Amino acid sequence: MYHDQQLDDNQKNILIGVGVAFLVGLFTFFFTSDSAKTKTKSVFNRYRAKYYVGNKFHGNKKAKNLVNKLSDDEVNTLLGTVDKVNDLENKFSHMTDDLKDFMHDKKKDTKKAMKKLKR
Repeated sequence: MYHDQQLDDNQKNILIGVGVAFLVGLFTFFFTSDSAKTKTKSVFNRYRAKYYVGNKFHGNKKAKNLVNKLSDDEVNTLLGTVDKVNDLENKFSHMTDDLKDFMHDKKKDTKKAMKKLKR
């Protein structure tokens, strides 16, 4: 009985090894083929667009379905616009932080100047 069980374990290990090798080969093919790279990038970009639209429109299914109807070029254009808007938001947030710091410093300087004038 022990011999049969060990044989089954060996067969399982062989099947697992063959399965892993198959998956590695499949992933290698997908990430080295130009058409597969293009398709993978397209699918990933469409997923990013759906995620962005879902967040901005609070999970609206009609908006997400609209992304499915867009061409790959339109999805890329949408994501390019989203990236530019995000960059602008980051720049403005840094500018407002700098402006707050500047105003805070000027307020302190004004208080110091007023104290000197009072003396």
